[in-house]
Parts: sequence; C-alpha cells; structure tokens
Amino acid sequence: MYFAMDEIGIENAEKIKTITSEAERWKFIYDTAKSYGFDGIHFTPSLYRSFNLDLNNIPDYFRDYLLTFHFGGMPLNTEGEYEMFDKDFGNAFEIARKHKMQDISIHPPGVYNHTTMERDLTLKLLSRAVDKWLSIFMDNGISLSLETHVAGEWFVFSGLYEYGEFVDKYPELGVLIDISHNYYNPQYSEDDIVNILGNRNVKGLHISDALRSAEFEAGTHLPVGDGTINFPKLLKGFEKFDNLYGALEIKSNNVGIEKSLKKLRNIKNEM
Repeated sequence: MYFAMDEIGIENAEKIKTITSEAERWKFIYDTAKSYGFDGIHFTPSLYRSFNLDLNNIPDYFRDYLLTFHFGGMPLNTEGEYEMFDKDFGNAFEIARKHKMQDISIHPPGVYNHTTMERDLTLKLLSRAVDKWLSIFMDNGISLSLETHVAGEWFVFSGLYEYGEFVDKYPELGVLIDISHNYYNPQYSEDDIVNILGNRNVKGLHISDALRSAEFEAGTHLPVGDGTINFPKLLKGFEKFDNLYGALEIKSNNVGIEKSLKKLRNIKNEM
C-alpha cells in the first residue's frame, strides 16, 4: 500500500490561489506532495478547477509520483446525462493515458428523490458506461474502479451488498472503498467492510476518519485519530492487495494531514 495526496491542506489551498503563474501553481502542487512525503497524487477534477488548473496540462515531471484520477457523482438518468457522463469518461481516459496514470475511479451517480424506476434506469446507464469503457481502459493498462458510496437515499447503491452485486458482474472492475462514508452512513463496522469487500478487486481506499456521534459534515473526512475508526484493523484487512493506493481525503489544515500520515505510516510499519 502507498499513500496518495488528495486534499492539499487548508493553508496550501488558500496559498495556491494567490499564485498567478500556471507553471508555478503546478510546481507548488508537486512540492506540496513532496513535503508531505506522499508516493502518489489522487487527482479530483473539481479541486483542480478551483485552482484554475487543467488536468490535461499536468507537467511530465509529475510522473515521479504514482497517479490516479477520480470523477463522477453527477445525475445519470437521461440520454443527455449519459452523453455528458460518456464525455467525462473520454476526457478521463485521455488524461490518464497521456500522463500514465494507473487507475481511474468513478463516484457513483446521485439519485436523491428519484423513484424506483428512475434508480433502475440509472443502474442501466451506469452498466452501459462500464460495458463500453472497462475494456478500453484495461487494454491500455489502466484500471477502472467504482467508489463505495452506498447511502441509498443519495446514491444509486443501497448498501455494500447491492454494490457488491454490481461489481461482481464485472470481475475486472476495481473497488475504491470510501472508509469514512461506509463507516458513517450507512453504518458498517471495520469487520463488515473487510468481510464484504476483502475478496473483491480492491484497488484503492479513500482514507479519512469519522465520528458517528457528530452531524454528517462534522463527522466525516476527519484527520486520522480524530474519529473512532479502527485503522489498524482496516489496513491489515487489505494489506494483501498489491499496489493498493490510500488517498488521504481529509478536510483539514496542513497539520491534520501531517498527523494523519504519521499515524498511517506507523500502522503500516507495525503490520
């Protein structure tokens, strides 16, 4: 397992917005990851748009890192929305191929206030996209993964078992586990997460802590140690997977990221 930078820290996010040169903003991202000691970078397009950076323009020197890419989360319930989703897939593929990324992951489509019929259509359209793109990605040496956002009120899968039924249709489709969300809503124990997903094709983890006693915004995406998740148990449960990436997805200041990485590295060294 290696650890990858997703969020860059609150102070760093504010600082980069003051840098006027695109080349210097890219260098700042690169140097920030180096200063934390990350082995990889997990690119989420919305974050980089806020930095006024186009992921098509990632400099070649970023290949010092192991690179991954995460997109999705939009509605997928009409032909027009499918066309937009398909276009996003194409853009992600071109970026991944150009910059030699190892994995592209999809955030499941949102279905808030959808009827059962609309949810079924969303699943059909998601299957259609996976049917089209999975083999293209695999033929180019890039894995395609699906994130485990499974809060049924908000996203298309009502729980990890339903999620598992979907990915089992595609043995080569990767699993990206969002630890904080699966622990918080719906509530799965560390053992549940390992037992349900541990024999599937796990490619990555979105790592952050969670606190079930707090409201959602305050109780998720916390620095490691600020919540109640048993990370030694979780990391031990997935240590058998080669080249597994742990993308640190915490909403915190720079110290919170540093503290989280120190705890994670200590756990890994003791495994």
